[in-house]
Amino acid sequence: MGDALQLKRRKVTRACVYCRRSHMICDEQRPCTRCVRRNIAHLCHDEESGHLQVEKTGLEPNPGKNDAVGAVGGILARQPMFASEHVGSEFSSLNEFLNMLEDPLVLDANLAPNAVPQVEQRAQEPIQEQLSSYQPTLKENFFLTAADPSAEMTPEDRLKSVINAKLEAGLLKPYNYAKGYARLQTYMDKHMNFASKQRILKPLSIIRPEFRAIARSLKDVDLILVEESFERMLLSYDRVFTSMSMPACLWRRTGEIYRGNKEFASLVGCKVGDLRDGKLAIYEVMTEESTVSFWEKYGSVAFDKNQKAVLTHCKLCRSDGSGQTTCCFSFTIRRDRYNIPICIVGNFIPL
Repeated sequence: MGDALQLKRRKVTRACVYCRRSHMICDEQRPCTRCVRRNIAHLCHDEESGHLQVEKTGLEPNPGKNDAVGAVGGILARQPMFASEHVGSEFSSLNEFLNMLEDPLVLDANLAPNAVPQVEQRAQEPIQEQLSSYQPTLKENFFLTAADPSAEMTPEDRLKSVINAKLEAGLLKPYNYAKGYARLQTYMDKHMNFASKQRILKPLSIIRPEFRAIARSLKDVDLILVEESFERMLLSYDRVFTSMSMPACLWRRTGEIYRGNKEFASLVGCKVGDLRDGKLAIYEVMTEESTVSFWEKYGSVAFDKNQKAVLTHCKLCRSDGSGQTTCCFSFTIRRDRYNIPICIVGNFIPL
């Protein structure tokens, strides 16, 4: 029994470092059978003087390599006795991976030195073919025209070029005033008596033919310029109405409200957003009598360029029908370059 224990202790004493850690019997071969079976034959070695000796095959950092590779070797050389028996294999794989990172082309040994430029060239060829055959849409053509300062032309010609491109793209159109008058007619048919409608239609029957005659003499581009002028005017009144404490709004000559401040919205019981882009009309927030009075006074000064403002009075109705407010009311007609009323600006002082 004593001889057997002595033999076993001698075998363990001569065991390789990994069999010794596992307290397993090791044979005399180097690499031992157990390390070969575990695919760590290159790490199999005897432990000398009770200290771990590290096999440097594939793990010794090379001079001039990245510091990370040297750090791996240093960590492995200082690995503790309780580390996994696979740690050497893991650090070896990590070492190889770090080496490959220094030279990415090693990842594909079949990749020729000039393969990357060739791939890029093959990718660029179909892109160039698509660009050469590309035809911009009308909308894209407008943006290209507006953004191209290289054309040698006068500012006026350039403006016409941009406007023509915008018109062809369908991004800017003359306003449909016939639709606005049809809306007014529908409202009168539903909410006004016959006498009131006749009083409103009388001034309109005079001014509308005049407007149509002037409009027929204009080209689409001229009408577009008028509409652009109206848009610029809206921007200026956005700032004016914000700074005013007096209720005010702006409407087209057909009655659709396009701007208004919060004071006017509070007066008629609506939101400020309802006073934009024709959601409400001025005749929809006035009493029938006040609407008739406005159209009669407006018709009398529509073509009078010397008339700056009209001072009168009116009654405003709340949109929910909860009440009316009597106001001192003044309105000013803003005209386009052809002397046609483009909008009316009204100011209201509650009494």
